[in-house]
Amino acid sequence: MSNKDNQFILQFYTQHSAITDPHGYAYLFDDLPHDIPSLVKTVQGLLVHPAWQEARNIPDERHNEFYLRSVPQMLRRILELDPRPLSMGRPPEKRKVSICRDWAVLLVSMLRHQGVPARLRIGFAGYFMSPKAKYVDHRIAEYWDKELNHWVLVDAMIDDVRRKRLNLKFDTLNIDSGSPFLLAGDVWQRCRAGKADPEEFGDSPDDTGMPPIRYALLHDFDAVNKVELVGFDAWHSLISKPESEVTEDEKKLLDEIAELTTHADSHFKALRTLYQTTSYGQTILNRLSIS
Repeated sequence: MSNKDNQFILQFYTQHSAITDPHGYAYLFDDLPHDIPSLVKTVQGLLVHPAWQEARNIPDERHNEFYLRSVPQMLRRILELDPRPLSMGRPPEKRKVSICRDWAVLLVSMLRHQGVPARLRIGFAGYFMSPKAKYVDHRIAEYWDKELNHWVLVDAMIDDVRRKRLNLKFDTLNIDSGSPFLLAGDVWQRCRAGKADPEEFGDSPDDTGMPPIRYALLHDFDAVNKVELVGFDAWHSLISKPESEVTEDEKKLLDEIAELTTHADSHFKALRTLYQTTSYGQTILNRLSIS
């Protein structure tokens, strides 16, 4: 990949998507810190997961907050709960109820606002205490470190409390190949080649195997094309159809998507073209434009 191609790719991920653009709330980002640890702590002070002990007193009806898709929608709700600057951490009951995708998308939005290339990534984390699947569907952020000259994966959801409870020994601000996180495309390829058991991967105890792997793969395909969907968004039949109904042609398409998303930069033009020309990508883009 030429330096010109690399600069084009980095510029693409520096620009906001329809989902990450804060629009009228951009001023909220102006005074935020520019280092990753401080930005991550800022995000952590704004969001809370409904399954965490800290969220036990939050009414169930507030759980619909994690359906808020765009950053402006998220920021509006954050300010409704507490109008103070984003740099000021909130008590759990004053934070927006969220799932993993929100930590990543909010961080991506802040980084793009600061001119840093960033993108959402979807894969499977092996560091949660899951009752069945060894690896669970998880959404994290990836940013371009200009000093290191490569992409860095960051799990903004893992704060000091989670790190201690999960007894994590790796750096969640720099998730490398030795860390227990696998991109969805990698998981798809391993399982298709018989090198991994699909039942070790899932979204919940009763949702494991190739269907949730396919779901994660397609959402990562969306994400690297700057369509940062909510985990519940299933806007095309391919993402949710039973495994027995997936055709051989569709499996070949998914094989291609896995290869392209696993090597997103070296296959960037093909990645973009495939998304814009397939029924799947066209459906998502059309749906997004009217949502």
